[in-house]
Amino acid sequence: MKKQITIRPEDNKQNVYEDRNGRMVFKRKFYEQELYKLEIELLKLQKWVLVNNKRILIIMEGRDGAGKGGTIKALTERLNPRGFRIVALQKPTESERKDWYFKRYISELPKPGEIVLFDRSWYNRAGVEKVMGFCSQEEYKEFIYQVLNLEQMLITSGLYMFKYFLNVSRSEQKRRIERRKTDPLRMWKLSPIDSKSINLWDEYTDAFQKMFSRTHNAESPWILVDSTDKKRARINIARDLLSKIDYDGKEQSRACLLADPNIVSQYSQAIFIKNKDEKNKKQKVEIKNKKASKDKE
Repeated sequence: MKKQITIRPEDNKQNVYEDRNGRMVFKRKFYEQELYKLEIELLKLQKWVLVNNKRILIIMEGRDGAGKGGTIKALTERLNPRGFRIVALQKPTESERKDWYFKRYISELPKPGEIVLFDRSWYNRAGVEKVMGFCSQEEYKEFIYQVLNLEQMLITSGLYMFKYFLNVSRSEQKRRIERRKTDPLRMWKLSPIDSKSINLWDEYTDAFQKMFSRTHNAESPWILVDSTDKKRARINIARDLLSKIDYDGKEQSRACLLADPNIVSQYSQAIFIKNKDEKNKKQKVEIKNKKASKDKE
């Protein structure tokens, strides 16, 4: 058996990173070299899925501008188009709104021998629909009550399911959304919801925290991804995905499948409580400083 790579290539830190507006990001050459190795493994995974009639569902959720679409494109660019589908549903029709919420997603689930990637999923109900008031409180509660039961049934039936949530800083989200307004190749990504999401950062944060705590369990855990550097996010999502499936021909001596825990990590309630406490402390300090400034005046 060939020895598994246990040290991430970027840990060497030579000719890997470049400074971009005060942020250290992957250099393009290193990114392309690592992605190429992972693309080979992704093709092996796809072949294994096809030969063995397996079914894989990859859910990509995240804040607006977090890079969900670009990540999906990177993961599927070299795959056989006959063996995967990308599902990005439009807002529900009036008829669909009156039907069982999950119905239109159920019809898009992978068939035997297929990989399906959801660019946003049924978790719209716990995120954008809740924050923007597109669903009632009763509809939200019904979703929370049903979703883990549904996922458990799907997993028991043999479906491989992965839930990734891409997150960015507030300033980076704003920069990306503002760029969509002027870049003719990105304008199609801009929606009325995007502009509103910038001003609803805290509301979305609270909604996502509740979503994680209520829909995370051992069978279908949430994997949180720091996508401030899109290239690092894509590489580490691919590593994480490939490391969790025992497909035929896996070569961990050629491609590093050890995801960076600073980029990809499983949801932890303790982390969110800590971050919330730190945020509250920061706000108290800011209020105290403002008060002190006024007193001096």
